[in-house]
Amino acid sequence: MAKAVGDTVHAGTQNLDGTLRVRAEGVGAHTQLMEIVRLTEAAQGSKAPIQKLADRISGVFVPAVITIATLTFAGWWWASGDFTQSLIPAVAVLVIACPCALGLATPTAVMVGLGRGAQLGILVRSAEALERAEKLAVLALDKTGTLTEGKMALVGLTPASGLSEEALLRLAAALEQGSSHPIARAVLAAAGERGLSLPKVEGFENRPGEGVVGLVEGRKLRLGSLAESIPSPPPASAGERGAMAGVSSIHLADESRLLGRLDLADRLRPTSRAALARLRDLGIVPVMLTGDQETTAAAIAAEAGIADFRARVKPGDKAAAVTALKGEGQVVGMAGDGVNDAPALASADVSFGMAGGSDIALEAADITLMRADLNGVADAVELSRAVMRKIRQNLFFAFFYNVLALPLAAAGLLNPVIAGAAMALSSVSVVSNSLLLKHWRPKQSSGPRGSVR
Repeated sequence: MAKAVGDTVHAGTQNLDGTLRVRAEGVGAHTQLMEIVRLTEAAQGSKAPIQKLADRISGVFVPAVITIATLTFAGWWWASGDFTQSLIPAVAVLVIACPCALGLATPTAVMVGLGRGAQLGILVRSAEALERAEKLAVLALDKTGTLTEGKMALVGLTPASGLSEEALLRLAAALEQGSSHPIARAVLAAAGERGLSLPKVEGFENRPGEGVVGLVEGRKLRLGSLAESIPSPPPASAGERGAMAGVSSIHLADESRLLGRLDLADRLRPTSRAALARLRDLGIVPVMLTGDQETTAAAIAAEAGIADFRARVKPGDKAAAVTALKGEGQVVGMAGDGVNDAPALASADVSFGMAGGSDIALEAADITLMRADLNGVADAVELSRAVMRKIRQNLFFAFFYNVLALPLAAAGLLNPVIAGAAMALSSVSVVSNSLLLKHWRPKQSSGPRGSVR
């Protein structure tokens, strides 16, 4: 991939031609690779809730086996009067019932599964999150940067009477200098393309879900959704551009009147529609949460194939929406990438942070996806189900030998040597079954896949 001055170069990148000079911003323990290693090691050392069930079973199983072995010894001694002959079946009971396989059933599957996930760009913070992902029923989705590319572009300017397009853009861009929102980047990029000189902004204030406020050239300006307190209606020449698919409209106003309207577009990611189809095939209902106006949200939802969406949702309301969905008794997930998504990510039963997102969003997420692609969510759910399926199979293998061989051992029909071999075989079966996860691959979607960043 061609790189230009100022571009980010990740560790492991190879320079194929020419001379390359880079500045190291993260070395050693601060590299993305080491962060992946730390997350994977921490997750592999954690316990899934199903492991706690196995631990409780072991707590009952071990005393029960000791009791059975004692009764076996007593019964044989009472029947034969031979101490040595009585000891052999009792030892066989203890050997065949050794819970080694039971202890290996969950951690081996978790370690192999999470390692495989890391290879595929799925970083899981804990085994508990992995287990919850298996039961995911509803997925709340942020729009900008998650469903869409997150790269807004200015597509229209409609100034109020007496104001030129350049003047409108100049004031709006000056106000957006204090913001890092995708809309702000698009407005500033448009101003840069036109070579506009921007005045300073003072008293800048970001109002999540509403817009930004600040002082520009002594005037208090607001850029965002149309304020009800502003009596002037949108300019008549604005047309119906705000109702177009994928177009959002923001308005610039001072304390007394509306100064104009800016229209911006954000395209749906090429992979989003196919990824949402995969999620529905997995029995997961997508719900889009966005702060955009109703018409824009409806257009994006229709293009993506989402039936349930919520428009004009403020960041705090996103968390409330997730909590309301959880109140219906379903396992609810949240996928997002922005600072504004962090409260909702923290509120969800299982959350997915998208690559390239804000640090706080990635920190709040249970699962970090190294691809900026919703297919990663489907991949993570499939991985979760594959790991949990292996764990259940392992628990079957662990108990199958015990249930089958314990009566034979107690009846004296199983030599301790053969019992030891059967016990070892159960452990080998569990480990071998878990290792099959190394070859696991997610189902391929019909659409193009995003690349790992």
